[in-house]
Amino acid sequence: MPKLDEASLLARIAAFAQRPTPDAALALAHTGDERALPALVKAMSDTMEGQDVVRYRQAVRSLASVPLLQRWLAGDVASRRVAAHALTAHDPEHAPLIGLGLRDDDDQVRSIARRALRSWTASSALHDLFVTTLGHADARVRLLAAEGLGKLGRADDLPALNAALTVETDDITRDRLAWAIERLEDDDA
Repeated sequence: MPKLDEASLLARIAAFAQRPTPDAALALAHTGDERALPALVKAMSDTMEGQDVVRYRQAVRSLASVPLLQRWLAGDVASRRVAAHALTAHDPEHAPLIGLGLRDDDDQVRSIARRALRSWTASSALHDLFVTTLGHADARVRLLAAEGLGKLGRADDLPALNAALTVETDDITRDRLAWAIERLEDDDA
């Protein structure tokens, strides 16, 4: 697609924001201009289910490269929130960036990153993040990490889960850790 001049690009973004469609999202993403990311992320976030959300996710994934998201996650709070929402687009390459969102200073960025983590709890792309977040300061993150490891079903994660269970103070997270351990032990038997 030929590069749009500044006025045309901004007009296209504004028109899309007023009336988003999946086809327009894909076309906007193919401009390759990161200024379209907030509008694309909003359309994706506002669409909760159905075929449209799949296409909005596709548009976000095609624009939101890892270097772009790393830059936005290091930016101002508005940029970090947009980038965190982009992480919910289910791109395996984005998985390691969820950890950055979980450590952000902003409560909303951390909340969005938790939502991204929750949506990926059966993804092997997050295995290493699940292991490292078993010791996260937020009990909700530890719970999701335990759930993810339980769903992945790797017996070699039993020592990390058992170690986490011995120090866990949150009852709900303890239950999820115990569930994961039991599931892995049953699978191992």
